[in-house]
Amino acid sequence: MRRSHLLLVGLLLIGLFFRSYKIVERFEFAHDGDLYSWIVKDIVVNHHIRLIGQLTSAPGIFIGGLFYYLLTPFFLLSNMDPVGVSLLGIFVGIFTILSYYFVLSKLFNKAAGISVAFLHSVLITTVGFDQWIVPTLPTKLWAIWYFYIVISISRGNFAVLPFLGILVGLIWHVHLALAPLLFVIPISLVAARKLPSIRIIFYTISAFLITSLPLIIFEFRHHFSQTLSLFQNFIIPQSGESGFSKLLKVLDMVAKNTNSLLLLPQSLPQIFRLPFLILLITSTLFLVRKKIIQFKESLIIYTWFFAVIIFFSITRTPISEYYFANLEIIFLTIIGLFFSLLMKSKIGLSLTVFLFGVIFVKNFIFFVSWEPYRIGYSDRKAVVKYISEDMKIKGFPCIGITYITRLGENVGFRSFFYLKNIHLIHPSLDIPVYNIVIPEELSSEVKQKFGHIGLIPPTSIPSKEIIEKSCQTPNTNLTDSMFGYTE
Repeated sequence: MRRSHLLLVGLLLIGLFFRSYKIVERFEFAHDGDLYSWIVKDIVVNHHIRLIGQLTSAPGIFIGGLFYYLLTPFFLLSNMDPVGVSLLGIFVGIFTILSYYFVLSKLFNKAAGISVAFLHSVLITTVGFDQWIVPTLPTKLWAIWYFYIVISISRGNFAVLPFLGILVGLIWHVHLALAPLLFVIPISLVAARKLPSIRIIFYTISAFLITSLPLIIFEFRHHFSQTLSLFQNFIIPQSGESGFSKLLKVLDMVAKNTNSLLLLPQSLPQIFRLPFLILLITSTLFLVRKKIIQFKESLIIYTWFFAVIIFFSITRTPISEYYFANLEIIFLTIIGLFFSLLMKSKIGLSLTVFLFGVIFVKNFIFFVSWEPYRIGYSDRKAVVKYISEDMKIKGFPCIGITYITRLGENVGFRSFFYLKNIHLIHPSLDIPVYNIVIPEELSSEVKQKFGHIGLIPPTSIPSKEIIEKSCQTPNTNLTDSMFGYTE
């Protein structure tokens, strides 16, 4: 086996460790978990063939259904327990490491591939992203292969065009924040200085139409409601910022992301973050000068970067940091190419090994010693398990649940109530009511603690006859609406 392959196997094992260490204890579960659990339940239990997933933060626009079908086998493996989907995060993370190695090795050199594969294996931010089970989970994987395709096209390799059609069709399924990257395609085609054949164009359009079929069917069925909503989101202001202040906000978010990507848990002072970002992106010109990359490839990198910056500076919709996750491939490629240049000398190789050792040890110590704030999957599940057992002991046929917490924290329990087959109805004086307190410090009446979640058992219990009469009400856990969910 080649040395590079041995190194890759080692990196995959390291990446596997970082992504699987205490995975159940650190598994986050809140509103997104409720949403994807309910959608998968709709697929498995209701046998509903879904064209869409959850409603996005942009009004009237849904994400595609692919993510939820990817989750379904893992739900089935875990008997519909949401913890099974944590395995998907591991698989995506490992495949991302492999993809970084393959793409950068093919496009540039193995040293760059190994360097970036190592960084993605151990950086706290990348590990956290892979463990964050939300529909945007495949974003970085999509971006890596999109980068490979647009660079390959600029070099005249049109055989990859059908795969470009697939990726473009998948944008709706992954995240609409990837749409600005479409501006990179014409730059790649111009840089190729030749035209693809009619046959390749036909295959590309066919691939795009096939992956876009759920969206096309949905739009025809619903009178192009998402298309209209998309135009409205560009026309109707939804946030107070615009113009130069919006541009500064975007740059600040990207600079913050880059700082976190490379340095977390440490951080540069705020004043240095933007200059560091500018230095990083402009250093591409040095790589061109050293003939590490071609000038046309630097144009692709700059088009990628500025397309994202400009698009989100002029859009009227609110933005979040994770909208800029697709820029990671740009920054890590630049850094990986610098490391590959450094490794050409013995001193540089020694320095690189030393730096990688420091990064590994620093992140390893942080990762194994870090204790999350315990309001996640394990503790929410434990709360519902206790309620279920307490109900059986006391003979309650149904109960009510109230939450003592901040707005938006009363989530992440619905799937567990469903799995325990607990009959919920809206709280009233005619039924036993359990109070869930997040965090437990908010009430001095907490009797049971599960991490930082407290529970106050019913303090007033009506007669058995009153309870049984009240429990004739349908299970509100099944009938109440859920924000972002639609059938």
